[in-house]
Amino acid sequence: MTGFLKNLFKNFLIYLYVILTVPPMGLLACLIRKKVLAWLWCEGLLRFAGIRIRILGKGLPPFGQYIFMSNHQSQLDIPVLESLLRDYDIRFLAKQSLFKIPFFGWGLSALGYFPVEREDPKEGLKSILACVEALKKGISLVIFPEGTRSKTGELLPFKKGGMLIPLKAQVAVCPIAIWGTKDLLPKGSLRFFFPKGKAWVYVYVGEIIKTKGLNLRDKESLLQRVREEISLGLETCKKFKEEEERLWERSWR
Repeated sequence: MTGFLKNLFKNFLIYLYVILTVPPMGLLACLIRKKVLAWLWCEGLLRFAGIRIRILGKGLPPFGQYIFMSNHQSQLDIPVLESLLRDYDIRFLAKQSLFKIPFFGWGLSALGYFPVEREDPKEGLKSILACVEALKKGISLVIFPEGTRSKTGELLPFKKGGMLIPLKAQVAVCPIAIWGTKDLLPKGSLRFFFPKGKAWVYVYVGEIIKTKGLNLRDKESLLQRVREEISLGLETCKKFKEEEERLWERSWR
């Protein structure tokens, strides 16, 4: 079987998995409202697709409450982070339109994810306040400060609104850089692209940024610190992957 046919067959299996599992998982989420369902579905998707995660940097932080801020290259970033951060009781900020999808959107609402309306500042403020209230109950939060996926993989400008949440809640920020998801499922594509070898995704975990004692006037400096950590992480992941590829080529000479 050629590489093209293998990719085509693998795409068929992945979409079959999605079609068969989303309706029952969405209904089950509405009934029992257990966050573990999201992890199970995302873990199943990654395993079904043969995607593996390699952690770089400081490694996952000590168990506790954080606001994880990550770059955003692909829809695959969400299952990757769900799998990686399963022990932190995370919730995502997600665009409002996703909550309108039957079964899938119902599950998002039932499990406590937060809808964000990008075009309406008043609704955006409501989402921020809702997140702050939820953080008081001990959950952790995942935010994509770019606000949308990057087609090129380069960091887009960060939205300042996302910085208000850790400052108001006084919860530490854990910067995360994801490398490799863009090549597997690019923005605007419904097709997965799998390499000949193993499909690796590299995740760099940066330095924890404490926010206690900071106020809303510090949003610009917080934004810059988060961006620097994520930029460093992307560069680290890129170099690590390039070095791996060089070693692989040498081993086959």
